[in-house]
Amino acid sequence: MEEEINRVWDFTIYLQLMASFCAEIDFDEFNSFSQSFYEFIKESSLNEINEKLPAYDEKLNSYHCLVKDKYLKKVDFRIIATEWNGLFKTDKEILSNGIFIGWLEEFIDLKNYYKYDYYPYHFKIGLAIHKGKGDIEEHFLLRDAFKCLSKAQKYLFLLKHFGEEQKNDFKEKGAIKFDNETLTDLNTIKSEISFYSRLTIISFYSFFECYINSIGFDIYYRRKNELTENEKDILRGSKNGRFLNLKYKIEAFQKIVRSDKKAKIILSDDYQIKEPFKTIFATYEELRNSAVHNSPEKTKIWIKPDEWVLKAEEFSRLTIDASKIIWQVCHETKKGADYLGRFEYQTLYDVALQDEKHLKELEKKWLS
Repeated sequence: MEEEINRVWDFTIYLQLMASFCAEIDFDEFNSFSQSFYEFIKESSLNEINEKLPAYDEKLNSYHCLVKDKYLKKVDFRIIATEWNGLFKTDKEILSNGIFIGWLEEFIDLKNYYKYDYYPYHFKIGLAIHKGKGDIEEHFLLRDAFKCLSKAQKYLFLLKHFGEEQKNDFKEKGAIKFDNETLTDLNTIKSEISFYSRLTIISFYSFFECYINSIGFDIYYRRKNELTENEKDILRGSKNGRFLNLKYKIEAFQKIVRSDKKAKIILSDDYQIKEPFKTIFATYEELRNSAVHNSPEKTKIWIKPDEWVLKAEEFSRLTIDASKIIWQVCHETKKGADYLGRFEYQTLYDVALQDEKHLKELEKKWLS
């Protein structure tokens, strides 16, 4: 009887995992059922359990029928239950925090769950109330970067529109220069343009670094058993106890992940480095560093607002182009990363504009 109770309870834990991520089982309903089952086992005599356990097992099987053919198990459900329980021991808030899709792939066939054609191992999928959702850090940073760019462009448009209006007004009044109030207004707008332009460059560079690190960790997680210790260290961003720079990682990762073990993107030789990487590392890496920790000896960041926006726009396109090339080279494909909008620039930019529009609607509704 004890063995049968444990079997049915393990079946419950396995189905709790299924209910937490797949749409076919209502999580709240199943959670309520599993809690009542737990209370029943805890408070009932063996005779009562012996009598009613088959009914609970039958109910569990009705839930199982909803998912068993769509999400095939790769291992026995009892192994899945043990591993799922183990995650709860290390993260009490796992239902809020989500789980790595790569972890779930080790136990469940997810081909009928996928939205994208490829997921990094550490892409997090939402559970319980967040089921059906999912994301990864580099995507957050990419969206941040495009939002900053759209704001820089918006304020540049405001500056030009406001400046022209003021010029016309002052000409009509016969004035030869702006008054202090108008100059203050103009400088305030210019400051916003510079602020968001700097943030654009910082954000795109942060995305680029995060994205490269993500490629490394994805390979590390997925190929742990076939990698050398040196390769594992490199993919995690270090060698002989020292952190690797971005150029080294881009070149080294290719040699590990590609089937031919060759680097198609050469960054260590100034004579072989090509665009867009040449401009990224020759110009914008220094500009980003100056924006983060400036000094009199570094690239100046006191430049005209329209120049700032032009730099922000150029760097955004260089970053997207470089990211797409790296994905294609490392994954030996002609496509861009699906989970990052295939690196289609306009598509990513439109998402930022849509977010901005949504925020305006919320502000109008709640802050007016």
